[in-house]
Amino acid sequence: MYDEIVIRSRTFTRDDKPTVLALNMIHIRALVALPELLDEAPMPKFRHDLYAERTGKTITAGPERSTARLASTNELEEFGIEVAPDVPVPVLVLRTLYSDEDGPLEVWEDILRPGMWYGGHA
Repeated sequence: MYDEIVIRSRTFTRDDKPTVLALNMIHIRALVALPELLDEAPMPKFRHDLYAERTGKTITAGPERSTARLASTNELEEFGIEVAPDVPVPVLVLRTLYSDEDGPLEVWEDILRPGMWYGGHA
């Protein structure tokens, strides 16, 4: 059995250059309190704060995990990096699991541009 999720993505830029691709995988049960998750527009307030206000439940962050892997073709396109198909390009991936008292609610995954380190330093 699988659970449905909502995926939200953002691209952060610095000096007009994409530096972080951010993905948020959110459990479908969050839609009860946050139906605006389905809207493309930014939310009026940070969604964890809205969720806490509307449900009375606190969202807590698990430890941030970091790993490295090779960038996908899509990620290279998003970053505007052109390389030959057989050239491996490593990226740093930061992942955090957020939960409330009912269990896991959201996973954040930030994919940092090649050459970027945690904190945005090149």
